[in-house]
Amino acid sequence: MDRPMRRTIATLTATLLLALVFAACGDDDPAPIPATDPSPAVDPETATPTAPPPTPSATATPQPSEVGDAAPAGDAPPLPDSIRELVEEVAQFRGLEAPESLVALTVARADLYDTFLELVTEEDRFELDTSTEIYRLLGYLDDTEHLWDIQTSFLNLVLGFYSPDHKTLWVVTEEAGVGLEELTRRQRETLVHEIIHALQDYHFDLDATFDSLTGNLDAELAFTSVVEGDAVVHTNRHRMRSLALPAAGGVYFLASGNQLSSIPAPVLRTLYFPYRTGASWAGSVLVNEGVEALNASLMEPPGATTLILHRELRDADWEPEQLGESTLPAEQIQESLGAGWRVRVAGSLGEFHLINYLVGDDPYVEGWLYASTSRLAVEAAKGWAGDRYTVFEHDDGGRVLVARVRFTSAEEASQFARTHTREATWQADVVEEDGFVLVKRPDGKVVGLPEPVGRDVIFAIGTSADVTRAALEPLVKG
Repeated sequence: MDRPMRRTIATLTATLLLALVFAACGDDDPAPIPATDPSPAVDPETATPTAPPPTPSATATPQPSEVGDAAPAGDAPPLPDSIRELVEEVAQFRGLEAPESLVALTVARADLYDTFLELVTEEDRFELDTSTEIYRLLGYLDDTEHLWDIQTSFLNLVLGFYSPDHKTLWVVTEEAGVGLEELTRRQRETLVHEIIHALQDYHFDLDATFDSLTGNLDAELAFTSVVEGDAVVHTNRHRMRSLALPAAGGVYFLASGNQLSSIPAPVLRTLYFPYRTGASWAGSVLVNEGVEALNASLMEPPGATTLILHRELRDADWEPEQLGESTLPAEQIQESLGAGWRVRVAGSLGEFHLINYLVGDDPYVEGWLYASTSRLAVEAAKGWAGDRYTVFEHDDGGRVLVARVRFTSAEEASQFARTHTREATWQADVVEEDGFVLVKRPDGKVVGLPEPVGRDVIFAIGTSADVTRAALEPLVKG
């Protein structure tokens, strides 16, 4: 990358980020429920519907306000006794000491957008824009869609949020001037999920870990799964019907349960993953290994979503293979692309994103990872051992993502390549060239598909055939 980026909790999905998922709904992945949690999961289909959000528009991310390290509520009064008691209660059942200080505030829904905007930094904006570019190349978003619009479109659903930068949590009220001592029972319950994030941050410094994972799309999503999986499992003990959302500005949102049909299916699958499969993983860890193992994963997070998807690998001490910069030589690719091209971001896609990419625009359904329609994609990505991707950009709007994916065997690599080719070429314009196939998607992006090389599969997705061809030539012919 051209400059360091501060990894905020918000832009996790690169996680990317934005998230729209149910905190207490059913799992995509069945897993044991901790013995200490008698609460049933909440079925999102039975959740009370809320008003639909505004239709997202293709606007650029607004310029953020400047916010320092101090909490915006630096002069906030001490917590009321009833809220302090709730903090102590949540800390006790989570098994962590309560923070010595924590600021809790209310914010009127009419003021929520402005409060949210104050928390968004230049780094958040840059990363959100970067995530949007990656999602467009992968086909998760079209060129008129932006993750910022998706985030702001569900602000009307938000019940509360926590900012680790400011050590502050907020509860959203429908009217202005409502104090913490006047919260309803549901509003007090809203605090629980955010208090758990405050406990995690106090003991394990979440921002520092995310900073260390900057640019690694896969590892960021894996750590998000630990963070949110922990919070979901423990908030279930308070029988919450809610939706948890990491969002730009280093905050964790909690919103009323609702699936927004306006959000593209690949984005929904990404956003649900930490809260469903991650919660299933966290529940399994708690049952089989205890809370100390979960704490250890907050301190030293799993290095890939493969470890969330395949819990048996924890016992095998499995780690992903690290593919260095030489596996995708940026200088050679830039030279082939021509003048004006530069690296925007580099990292790892991981097993989850390969599955999600292959599943494509298939509608989101609960339990999609185990649906028959996803079987080929899941099987194709199952042999993932490590990968590296780099996104190159040009001022004229040109973009290309180049990836090298390593599998456990040449056979697994061939299986992925066959599935990738079948999915990419379905009802698409295909041109066979010397050394690879070019496929023009309906959105105009062009996918380049060379033959596998041993355990490695190389592919590129660019904004034109010329761009994709140029990005691949050093790798295929060099």
